[in-house]
Amino acid sequence: MTMKRISSLLVPAAAVLLLVACSKTEDYTPPVHKCDCGSLILDGDSLEVLGAEFVYLQQEDSLFSRRYFVTADARTEEETEEHAVSLILDVPNVQQGALFYPFDGLLTQVDETNFNVAFDTTQTYRVTNGVANVLPAPLTGGEESVTVDFLIRREQNGELVGFERTLKGNFRLEIN
Repeated sequence: MTMKRISSLLVPAAAVLLLVACSKTEDYTPPVHKCDCGSLILDGDSLEVLGAEFVYLQQEDSLFSRRYFVTADARTEEETEEHAVSLILDVPNVQQGALFYPFDGLLTQVDETNFNVAFDTTQTYRVTNGVANVLPAPLTGGEESVTVDFLIRREQNGELVGFERTLKGNFRLEIN
């Protein structure tokens, strides 16, 4: 008798479970990342920084060295697909203040990725001249601020091509 009662309870429970499992949910939309941490200006167009992060460089003064990773939204109102500018910037010692680029042995790269164009969706640029100024976070941690003023030129197969472009702006991030 108990077995019949248990099996008679299992059928409705299974039916409810199937209805819940098969119910339609809204389509997934990826979260929008906005850090409210600065802006970059590419050839006069202001781009909102979506994210700014860092890692320590592996060297003697690694506590004071940084490799910044910055991404900014470059999508215009007419564009329907992703369009972003990303910056990788190595700084050997944030306590130096101003650093002039290009700087031997340091990675400084700008990529523009635009899925609104039919081909050549990612273009890589090299800093040909410019300065980055770092206002370092306190040793106990806090906000760090970086200002850049660069001339960049497209790099293709290891060679510089095209005309110079300007990349300026600032970004902030938390150092813990």
